[in-house]
Amino acid sequence: MVKCCSAIGCASRCLPNSKLKGLTFHVFPTDENVKRKWVLAMKRLDVNAAGIWEPKKGDVLCSRHFKKTDFDRSAPNIKLKPGVIPSIFDSPSHLQGKREKLHCRKNFTLKTLPVTNHNHQLVGASSCTEEFQSQFIFEHSYSVMDSPKKLKHKLDHVISELEDTKKSLRNVLDREKRFQKSLRKTIRELKDECLISQETANRLEAFCWECCQESIERDYIS
Repeated sequence: MVKCCSAIGCASRCLPNSKLKGLTFHVFPTDENVKRKWVLAMKRLDVNAAGIWEPKKGDVLCSRHFKKTDFDRSAPNIKLKPGVIPSIFDSPSHLQGKREKLHCRKNFTLKTLPVTNHNHQLVGASSCTEEFQSQFIFEHSYSVMDSPKKLKHKLDHVISELEDTKKSLRNVLDREKRFQKSLRKTIRELKDECLISQETANRLEAFCWECCQESIERDYIS
């Protein structure tokens, strides 16, 4: 399943060629205080639940919402520095004049949600509304106001990305098949020369298969 960026209005999708384009995806922090700051920075509402949007397991933000200084590039896999907060969220230009219609009013009632503060005490949603300062944007409000021409453009973009994904996936599968074929040949030669037992050969094949799968997943999501 292709992961998508959770930020409102962001069409970034986690594809096999995303890293080649300099785009990385990052899961929400496990630290509740830091995760809460991410959610506040996103200014996103869950209209169906009439409350603050809460990230689910596996939800991600793309690297476009972080500053260059937020990343640790010393390791092979690019990671976020501990405690950084996303700070880059743009509103589409065609919605600038209609901001009042898209933003929540102060009298909008939020469903009470348990949120921990720095002292690990539960606080109500009212404290969150003060931090947002009525700057929430309803989820899906962008797509509702998109014109047919822009929707067609988005559809063409998605179709193009889908074709790129299929091509990249075929390349990955072909590379994996070549690797597996070479591996089986090497293991068979070792077994034929009585250098390893059948049990060892089976274990080697199983172990290398798991390593191959982990390598593919690591290339796609940090």
